[in-house]
Amino acid sequence: MSKKYLTRFSLIFVLIFTALVFQDAFSQTPTLNDPLYKTDFVLPDINYKNETLTLKLEFIGFDQSLIDESDIESQLYNDFKHSTGIPLSEFHFDFEFNYVSTVERDALQAYIESIAVNGSDTGYELNLTLLMEDLSSGVRSDIFIPRDGMSIDAELVNDYLYNNLYEEPTGAPGYTFFLMNYSNLDSADHTLEHWYDTFGTGLDSNETIDWWYSGYSNLTKRAAPGWGGKYRFCYLDLSARSWFLDYVATAWGALGGGGPELYYQHPDIENLTATYDVSTQTGKDMLNQYLAEWINDYLGNVFSGPVYSDIPIGKTISLQVLVLNNLTDNGYPQADIDFCISQYRILNQLENDFPWIDWQIEINWFELTDYPQFYNFIRDNIQEDINGKYIEVSYGLYQLLEDELGIHFDLTGADIVLPCYFFLTDSIGFRWGGVSFAGLGGMGWEILLATQNSIFEGGVIGEYRRGYSNVMIHELGHSLGLPHPHSSSYGWGGDFISDVMSYFGYDDCFSTFFIDGVGRSHTDSNYVRAIWEYETALQLYNDSGRPVEMIDQLTLINNTFDALPIAYQEMDYNTSATLSFLLRELIGDLTFDLTSSPPPTFPVNQYGFLAVLVVLPLIFLGIKIKKKRQ
Repeated sequence: MSKKYLTRFSLIFVLIFTALVFQDAFSQTPTLNDPLYKTDFVLPDINYKNETLTLKLEFIGFDQSLIDESDIESQLYNDFKHSTGIPLSEFHFDFEFNYVSTVERDALQAYIESIAVNGSDTGYELNLTLLMEDLSSGVRSDIFIPRDGMSIDAELVNDYLYNNLYEEPTGAPGYTFFLMNYSNLDSADHTLEHWYDTFGTGLDSNETIDWWYSGYSNLTKRAAPGWGGKYRFCYLDLSARSWFLDYVATAWGALGGGGPELYYQHPDIENLTATYDVSTQTGKDMLNQYLAEWINDYLGNVFSGPVYSDIPIGKTISLQVLVLNNLTDNGYPQADIDFCISQYRILNQLENDFPWIDWQIEINWFELTDYPQFYNFIRDNIQEDINGKYIEVSYGLYQLLEDELGIHFDLTGADIVLPCYFFLTDSIGFRWGGVSFAGLGGMGWEILLATQNSIFEGGVIGEYRRGYSNVMIHELGHSLGLPHPHSSSYGWGGDFISDVMSYFGYDDCFSTFFIDGVGRSHTDSNYVRAIWEYETALQLYNDSGRPVEMIDQLTLINNTFDALPIAYQEMDYNTSATLSFLLRELIGDLTFDLTSSPPPTFPVNQYGFLAVLVVLPLIFLGIKIKKKRQ
């Protein structure tokens, strides 16, 4: 039995149990004079929810005299409205500056040193010269070369901070950002640096992930300056080194990589302070600008839980994937390649991350030749350059696929339908505007592209390279309104989180920040629309002479209106989103009953026990379905 149906069963059980326990209390038909009932039902305050978040900035290892809080705060973004299509999606950040004690700083350093691998060939650095040559020639060289230094497990440090320094928000919702400086872990000449390594296992292949983008492999771990996403905090060690931003600025300029941020010019804080003397006012100003730019990066890309498009809001979402397989006709039996996308694995991840949504996942396989309009178009429009054969999707294929969505997908199968074409081609890549992609999404439907060389090393059956279930989850995230945790507006530093939307991480799950963003958006949208719909329903109720039969329904609606902002304020967005959908269903039922002819009649106490006790079971169940992170 799925988690979704277990939750529904639990709700039914709780309600039946509640009804039995309180049966005697409602054995008599209440009257309008009972305190249980009120007849003056009014609209809730549309600004009832708290839209202010607090970001706690925890400085570890910094000289407090160098931190100019007023200067930093004057440079920070504190108001966000990512989408104009979601009512009440605006919120404000307050900032709290804190300084971790020397004892706690030393304890964290001792822990880091106890788990670190320190010595020769413990990590990788990027050979920029080879990378630039590869970009010109189309050849793939060993651009990641071994280096000496201190390799630290990023997840272990994340868990240490959670267990020892992090404090859950109380009284007001918010997040925490640990800003660390452990320059003393590096050698004086900087030949030995430190970094925080992340590792991953393929969702479909169950193999250690060692691939990098654009055909690069043999990279079994990725060096980050910090990490986060599992909990409601991130940490960033500004003295740690990562090659990622060098790669971004060199190879991904077409994607917006590179920019004016100081971290592109100074890969760690030692480099910055070697350039600018922080004992001078100019040096101090540059340090505070450096800190503010990093904080803004995480504010805009991560902590604000950005949802950028006019996202569809629906209780049921149907993902329909049409696999168009041209590999079997070229020597790859379907039994050997069907590992690359899994209905079960996708469903399990989505139900874990967004349990308030009823997910429907359907994957169907066909030969590409069964769709001659697609097969012929691809065959007739192949181009080739130093990087191989490809189709420029924007030159006609995109429009062809979009025009036929209604033919190949059931677009009325759920509140929201997300169609996806998944092409498996024989060594033919897809590009958009000249940029190769494995997935293209965010337009309400998706395109995936794989070849034998992307799913197998060297195209050899059984030598698994990667699957595409996590690519599908990533592209579906765009259709939920989620961006990457990097942007031209806020920079690329936010990629150092555990999130399937990140270009840096290995993860198949969504981070707590992005789950919060979707939960807030669904709650905001439904809450405001529920108020609008309730206004209509109350007018109908008053015009109908305030029929006594409707009082229990109205009481239940009001109790739900009261419960929702409480869950929202506690950052329990699972429960608030669940209640928001329930609220609109209840109002819809009330409106239907008030407009039916003749109006239905039922006992006054039909909803009685539910109206009084709906809040506790729903909050209880909301706790039961709290987010589990992987």
